[in-house]
Parts: sequence; structure tokens; C-alpha cells
Amino acid sequence: DKGTNVNSGLVYGHPHGEKIMEEARTVLFESETGKALLQVLDHHKFPIQIMKGTGEGGFSPDMKTIIIQVPGKTQKATGEFILELAKSIRQAEHDIAGKKAPDPRKDIMQYAGFIHARNLDSIWYQCKLIKELTNSSYFSVLLDSLTKLGLNKVYKAFLEGVSKEGLYDYYAEAYNNRGSR
Repeated sequence: DKGTNVNSGLVYGHPHGEKIMEEARTVLFESETGKALLQVLDHHKFPIQIMKGTGEGGFSPDMKTIIIQVPGKTQKATGEFILELAKSIRQAEHDIAGKKAPDPRKDIMQYAGFIHARNLDSIWYQCKLIKELTNSSYFSVLLDSLTKLGLNKVYKAFLEGVSKEGLYDYYAEAYNNRGSR
């Protein structure tokens, strides 16, 4: 246990959560971005709850916990899981840095802007991670997973050198298309 305490006391915990997490760590460790994210995770010892399910995961600032859902039959770290883990660690890093979501009851637009900016930043890190793993055996799996997530145009723009801010239009298109899947 690296202090991340996968599924500690979780009733709906995934039966293969520990194995999936170790496999994901192995992949992340092969890139500089992944190593940096793992250092954040290990230093701050964020609990990770891997649950059976198919919803989107992320970092819960209220619980100070990373929560990721994985279909119950999954026994290995999928590309989607690895990308979700990277995104969630980056979200946790935002929280550590004091970048907290504003109260949505006070200003829903400010809240939405914060959430989308944080998501775009996390996706930029996912793209960076995939690019760093271009020559690895994981590259095609991660690239396919990015496509499944609807983010292939974002990645293509990233490779073309579009700035983080410039990626917003590609991110917005992917976000809008999620509802039509």
C-alpha cells in the first residue's frame, strides 16, 4: 500500500480494484507526466475507491478521495481507467493548490466555467501522457480509449501544437457530443 488505500472499507468496491490500480501505476510510471502524477498521489496519500459501475469518476474535494467506476467484469487496467486515473489525480492536484470550485448556488456560470477549465486542463494532461507513451506498448490502447471518450479531435489538435486555451473549442465539441452517444 502506497498510502492510497484502494477500496478500504468500501461495500461496492471492485473485486479486482487492487490489481487494476497496480497495472495502471505501471503504465503511468513509464512517462514523465505519469511519474509526476504518481508523486502527487503518493505524497498526499489520497484514498482511491474503485467501484463497480460505469459512471464517470474523478476527485471528490469533499471526501478528499479519488473515485473511479469500472465495470464489474473488468479484471485489468483498461486505457479508460488509466486516463480516468490521470485526470482524477490532476483534479486532486488542483484542490491541493487551492483551486476550489465556487459555490454553484451563488453563481452557476462561474461554477460551470471552473469545472470546464479544470476538465480541459486534465484532458491536456491526458494528451501529454499519451504523447509521452507513443513508443510504448500501451500507446494504441490509450489512443483507442481517447477515441472512445470522444476526445480524438482534442488529441489531434494537441499534437498540432494548439495551446491549452485553443483546445477549448475541441473540448466543447467533445463535451456537447457526449449527450448524443
